[in-house]
Amino acid sequence: MPPKLIALDLDGTLLTTGKRLTPANRAALEDMARCGVRVVLASGRLGSSMAKVVAGMDVDIAMMTLNGAAVYTSKVDRKHLVYEAPLQARFADALVAYAEGKPLALNYYIDDTLFTIQNGHNRQWIDLYYQQTQTDCELVDNLDMFAGRTPSKVIFVGDPSLLDRLEKEFRAKWDQQVYVCRTWEYYLEFLNLDANKAKGITALANAFGIDLREAAAFGDGENDMPMIEAAGAGIAMQNAPDKVKKVAGYVSPWTNDEDAVAKEWDRLKRN
Repeated sequence: MPPKLIALDLDGTLLTTGKRLTPANRAALEDMARCGVRVVLASGRLGSSMAKVVAGMDVDIAMMTLNGAAVYTSKVDRKHLVYEAPLQARFADALVAYAEGKPLALNYYIDDTLFTIQNGHNRQWIDLYYQQTQTDCELVDNLDMFAGRTPSKVIFVGDPSLLDRLEKEFRAKWDQQVYVCRTWEYYLEFLNLDANKAKGITALANAFGIDLREAAAFGDGENDMPMIEAAGAGIAMQNAPDKVKKVAGYVSPWTNDEDAVAKEWDRLKRN
């Protein structure tokens, strides 16, 4: 029997490098739903951005948004919220203060809305994020209005060499206090320690009454590793780095540009 729940990362997994949902992968999602599978999109994106990927599809899809910081059993609506783990205010405020005047974009996610500080030094990084995700943002000069608030997450978007240094710095500074991860070489993300895709897939499995051993998770990035390890069938894309492949129970011979999700769905159905 196929899995009862399938969680799918978007960028680098379900979507091509060009950020497209191919006809084959679209058909696979529809077939999963017809077979009674609970389909879950699992991404670091906002729910509104994720919804665009499956717009027009007659499929009820659960949403694990913002790397598991906010998880919904259906479309993004508070009535469907089953798990939430925002970043504590003291860490969020410290990140906002740190980024002031720096040559990087600070993305602040709260209430399913993205706010980005523009400072005259970071336009290329603001544009890069939009090109990659097609996520609309509210450009602001500061985030004073959110002081003391708890966002879903905060991201630095910037030069990889700068983020390499900042990753080491903040991991050491906030060890065992904040979940710090790289979801792409240009992104450095900061979340609540309890905001990850393993927590998200567990919350959804519980909500749907499904044993995690009957769930599958597809991914390619560092932020996918927790759910790949948590699911009964953890599947890494061929384009995933070695550290992701090492924790997966199975590594697909196909990449995200070769309809790996559709092909692996066929394999799961046969098995």
